[in-house]
Amino acid sequence: MRGRLAAHLAETLPGTLVVFVALLLATLLVAGCGNGSSVGVTTSSTPASTSVVTTTVGTTPIDPPTTVAPSISTTIPPPSSTSTSTTTTTTTTTLALVELKRGDEGEAVEMLQSRLTELKFFREEVDGVFGPRTAAAVVAFHKYTESERSDTWTIADWVFLDDLPSASLPERIEADRIELDLGRQLGFVIFNDEIEAILPVSSGNGAWYTSASGNAARARTPRGDFEIYKHYEGWRISYLGGLYRPWYFRGGYAIHGSNSVPAYPASHGCVRVPNWDADWLADQLRIGLSVHVWD
Repeated sequence: MRGRLAAHLAETLPGTLVVFVALLLATLLVAGCGNGSSVGVTTSSTPASTSVVTTTVGTTPIDPPTTVAPSISTTIPPPSSTSTSTTTTTTTTTLALVELKRGDEGEAVEMLQSRLTELKFFREEVDGVFGPRTAAAVVAFHKYTESERSDTWTIADWVFLDDLPSASLPERIEADRIELDLGRQLGFVIFNDEIEAILPVSSGNGAWYTSASGNAARARTPRGDFEIYKHYEGWRISYLGGLYRPWYFRGGYAIHGSNSVPAYPASHGCVRVPNWDADWLADQLRIGLSVHVWD
C-alpha cells in the first residue's frame, strides 16, 4: 500500500515536494499502524457514568486539567418530632411538725384534719381552720392514745399518727353496734365490724342529785348490753336539761347531743356527744342497734 501511494505521488508532484510528502506520510502511517497508538480522543466510562476525557499525543497520555469543586459540609438537623411528651412533676411539700391550737390556720392544720379524718376522729370539712370541731377531734385522739386530754395538738402527737395502736375493742356477734368505752370516754360506731367513727363522749360523773320524784339518785351511766329503742328529732327538754336528737337505750338514758361535752364524765347518766356529732349520728343509727357500755 505504501509503495503504490509513493509511486502515485512521484508521478504527480515535483521532486522535492514528493520527498517531503513521502516522509510525512511515512511518519503518519507508522504512527497509525506500527504501534497501535492513535491520535484522537479516547472516552472511557466510569462506574458512576461520568465521562473522563484523556488526550494522548503519540504514546504519551495528556491528562485533562483537573477542576476541584469546593467541598460544602452541611449538617441537617434531624426532623422534629410531632409527638408531644407529657411529663408529670410531683411536688412533695414537707411541713414542719409544729404545735397547733384553737385559732390556728394553714397547711399544717389542713394536714392534721386530713389525717384525723382517715383515722375516723374527724367528720367535718377539711378547711385548714383549727376550730371547736377540730379541737373535739384532738381531744378524742388524746383519749384514744391515753395522753393528756387537752385540745392542743403537740409536736409529740405527730408521732402517733403513723403508729396508732389498735382500738382493743371486745369481740361481738353483731357486725353493727355502738361501743361506749367509759374508761377512755369514747364512743365507737361500728358497721360491718369496721370502725366508722370515734367520738368524744361525756358520761355520768357519779355525783348525787335529786331525781324528778324528789329522791336521791346517783349520776351513773348503766353498764351492760342494750339496744336503741327510741329516738327523738330536735331538742327534748327534761328537768335535768336539754337533750339534742337523743337515742334512748335504757329507760331515760340516751346518747344525745349537748352544748357541753368536757373531756371528763360530767352528765347525770346520759352519754353526751357534741351537737355536730349528734347530727352525724342521726343519719347512721337506727332502732334496734346494739349498744355496749363498759369501762
